[in-house]
Amino acid sequence: MDPLVVAQIALAAMQDILFAVATGALACGVLGARSGLPGQDTTRVWRTVASVALALTALAYLWLQAAIMSGSPLGEAGSAIAPVLTQSHFGKAWSIGVAGALLAALSGLKKERGSALFAAGFVLWVAGKAAASHAADSGDFSWREAIHVVHLSATALWAGSVIVAAILLRRLEREPGRPPGQRAAFCSALSHLATTALVFVLVTGFYNAVQDTAQASAPLLRTHWGRLLAAKLACVVLATLLGGWNRMAILPDLLVLAERNDPDYPAAQRRFDGVVSVEALVMLAVLALAAVLGHTSPTSG
Repeated sequence: MDPLVVAQIALAAMQDILFAVATGALACGVLGARSGLPGQDTTRVWRTVASVALALTALAYLWLQAAIMSGSPLGEAGSAIAPVLTQSHFGKAWSIGVAGALLAALSGLKKERGSALFAAGFVLWVAGKAAASHAADSGDFSWREAIHVVHLSATALWAGSVIVAAILLRRLEREPGRPPGQRAAFCSALSHLATTALVFVLVTGFYNAVQDTAQASAPLLRTHWGRLLAAKLACVVLATLLGGWNRMAILPDLLVLAERNDPDYPAAQRRFDGVVSVEALVMLAVLALAAVLGHTSPTSG
C-alpha cells in the first residue's frame, strides 16, 4: 500500500478519535452538571484541545491528499492544494469539515453559548466527512449520505461518551468524600445515553453495510473490506456486551448501594468503572477500524 495512503488512514483514525473525544467531552460535561458533579471546566478544555487537534490533522490530511491527487512528492504538494480545494469534490467536502472543526474549537472559548457553537461545528464536520465517504457515491444530499451523517454522529456520541467517561470516573476515584449519589446518577445517565446512541449506530450501520456491499462480486468474508467489517462488528458486539453487562448486572446494584450510602458502594463503583475502561479501549479499536474501512473499497479483493 502507498505510504501516503497509510499515513492518511492513520490521520483519519486520529480524526475519528479526536472528534469522538470532543463530542464525548461535551456530553459528559452536560451529564456531569445534571448529576451535580464538578469538572465542567475540565471537559470544556478537553473539548477545545481535541477540536484544535482535529483541525490540525485535517490540514495535514489535505496536504497528503494533494500529494496523492497530483502525483507530486510530499514536499512539493503545496502547489496542488489550491486546485484540490477549488476543483475537486474532496476539496468542497474538506472545506465544510474543517470549518466545523474550527467552530468546535472556538466553542471552548465561550462558556454560555459554547454548546450551541460546538453543535454547529459538529454538524459541519460530520456533513463534510460524509460527503467525502463511500456514501457520497450516491450523490450529494442523497438519502444514503444523510443516513451516514446520522451514523457518524451516533458513533461519535456513543464512543466518545464512553471514552471520556472512563477518564472522568477514574479521576473521581481519587476524590474521596464525594456523595455517591452524584457518581451513580452520572453512571445511570451515561448508560442511557450510550444505549440510545447504540440503537442509532446499529440501525444506520446495517443500512450502510447493505449499501456498501450491494455491488460486491465475491462473498463478503473473501474480500479485504469484508474481513475488516467483520473485525469492526466483532468489536462493536464486544462493546455492546460490556455496556450491557454494566447496565443490567452492575448499575442496578450501584444505584441501590449509592442511595443507602452502603459500605459496599465503592467496590461496586470500581467494578462499573473497570468495565467502562475496557469498553473505552474497544471503542478506540472500533474507531480505528472505521477509518481503515473508509479508505478501503467495498469491492476490493
